[in-house]
Amino acid sequence: MLLKNEGDTEKLAKRLVKLSKKDNAVICLNGDLGSGKTTFTRYFIRNFFKSFEIKEIPSPTFTLLQVYEHEGITINHYDFYRLKNSSELFELNFGEAVTDDVCLIEWSDKFEEILPNDRIEINFQIKSKVSRSVQIALRGKFKNQKY
Repeated sequence: MLLKNEGDTEKLAKRLVKLSKKDNAVICLNGDLGSGKTTFTRYFIRNFFKSFEIKEIPSPTFTLLQVYEHEGITINHYDFYRLKNSSELFELNFGEAVTDDVCLIEWSDKFEEILPNDRIEINFQIKSKVSRSVQIALRGKFKNQKY
């Protein structure tokens, strides 16, 4: 799928919000630096919590995790880029989060062995300054879902 601009990225995020609201989702985001992972995440979180204005959605590259909560729903935004091994995720409550909450994970391919079977994978590839190619794989319980 080709995302010609940020508007297309937001449309994709909105479609995946609908899927995620039916059932807690783990969305794995992979691709080079600057390929659109954090931009997608910002659109996803803003559209998920439409009735709640979130002023800032920073990249968790340095904090490793940003948590957003509203009306009993939690979205965990992880960034595995700086992690050396998957054992570091224990301190970030990863095991519980992937079963109970919505999780967006940038650079998830670093630790594929710890990812749940039920997940959505999005791989971003830079095509031009504004366009991105994305490949989406629905795994486990999401396999037959429409987005």
